[in-house]
Amino acid sequence: MAGETGPINVSRTIAMVMAALFALACWNVLEIIIATFTTFRHRQGVYFWSMLIASLGTLLHTISGFLRYFSLAPNFPMCVLICIGWYAMVTGQSVVLYSRLHLVTSHTQYPRFVLYMIIFDACAFHIPTTILFLGSNHGVNSFIAPFNIYERVQLTGFSVQETIISALYIWETLTSLRPLLALKGPRGQRVVFNVIFVNAVAILLDVALLATEYTNNFDIQTSFKPLAYSIKLKMEFTVLNSLVAVIRTNPAALGEIERSQHEDLHIQPRWSADHSAHFDLDADSRSLSRMTRRKDFSSSQPEWHGSRTSDYPMLSIKSAGS
Repeated sequence: MAGETGPINVSRTIAMVMAALFALACWNVLEIIIATFTTFRHRQGVYFWSMLIASLGTLLHTISGFLRYFSLAPNFPMCVLICIGWYAMVTGQSVVLYSRLHLVTSHTQYPRFVLYMIIFDACAFHIPTTILFLGSNHGVNSFIAPFNIYERVQLTGFSVQETIISALYIWETLTSLRPLLALKGPRGQRVVFNVIFVNAVAILLDVALLATEYTNNFDIQTSFKPLAYSIKLKMEFTVLNSLVAVIRTNPAALGEIERSQHEDLHIQPRWSADHSAHFDLDADSRSLSRMTRRKDFSSSQPEWHGSRTSDYPMLSIKSAGS
């Protein structure tokens, strides 16, 4: 198949489609990077760095792939950059999902299992694929056939990994998170829907990638992959911001926020004129994680500094006897 060992030779139509896919991926990534720096108050933590690394990796993978395919740069150096960007794009995406899994589940073993799975898959799929890919592009013809086989193996393996994580999000949102956000009214219900919808779309994007690979469209698959990952990153970033905004916001103000947003799945670092401060996502994530682990709400009273406690029935929980 064309593309594994050097520049491509395709029709003008296919070349234009591939260039358009690369351009859309770059546009999405640039939006994510800008939104990341304008949203986080404290630029630290696993979520911030994994989001930034995954975004930059996607951009590197996209640009180097474009230059290599259309003979705009030397082949082998671009192959090295493609591999580096691929590590950050694929494994970085999974680490983004891992870093916020605690928001929707009270089971500590789930994040631990996901972390071990990410580490194992990174070693099992990244290393052999890199050796075969670089060898194929360095004149070792005996590596080409194994690379064609293992390319499908690694793509399937990473798709299964991301599907498992997305399925965990969907399940835990329906069983653990939904009762908590239901107390936030319609806005909370929409966040539940968006979490489920985004993870379902992520699964469909993985299916589309597998379809292009198993129909022997390697060029289209490698051009579509950065766009698919950029779409997933963008949607996940937005959903997390919506989740944090609903948890932090006074339920009485949700109507005003609802009117100020024209659509829910749009990156918007500031949610309204009255709430223009940047989010401390790491602190809010820890607060929400503690909240989801509390099982007894009947004998507890809420505590929210600076506002009426009756407005925040599901935030910081303080025992009645303390």
